[in-house]
Amino acid sequence: MFGLSQLNFDFAALPRWVPFRSVRDLEVEETPAPAEEAALDGRDAVLEEQTRAMLLTLDLPGGAKLVTVTWNARLRSTAGYARYPSWAIELNPRLREFEGQVDRTLKHELAHLIAYHRSGRRRIEPHGHEWRLACADLGIAGEKAHHRLPLPRKEVARKLTYVCPACQVQVARVRKFRRPTACLHCCNTHSSGKYDGRFRLALVSGI
Repeated sequence: MFGLSQLNFDFAALPRWVPFRSVRDLEVEETPAPAEEAALDGRDAVLEEQTRAMLLTLDLPGGAKLVTVTWNARLRSTAGYARYPSWAIELNPRLREFEGQVDRTLKHELAHLIAYHRSGRRRIEPHGHEWRLACADLGIAGEKAHHRLPLPRKEVARKLTYVCPACQVQVARVRKFRRPTACLHCCNTHSSGKYDGRFRLALVSGI
């Protein structure tokens, strides 16, 4: 049994007392998450700045003013997506798991926007000559049309079939076209790439 004379009280070791006015003052502040663990959704200011710099280098100031880069956690098998003329790029957050793929996919999608912008109203193939030229301008010459990353894939049955009345080419679709759509090959061959109602795709199955 220790006597009081044997005990040593070190009051200096106690935390400094700070006066408070309410219980709210006692709440523990949350530690902010590090930058690399930021939300998977939303715009990325750093990537947008890099994209603007690339567009300015290619003398495309209009696109540099409009372009946005967004992480979209809803993307599953798709690595990236580009929307023109809104100059919007969406990226799959899982790209961060693969070295160098964020930069490459960003340039891949940016090349789509550049190709569509340079072509004006002329219809072009999504991964045609114009896109390949834009890829070369961005430093990714020889870029493949589709990625081979191990992203989860979901097979969707394409139950709709459209046919060109001229060349009889068939186009399988998951959803119906929202607006009149013509055969790209025939429009390029006979109408200088402009829409021509003579080659409008007709729905023949899955009606």
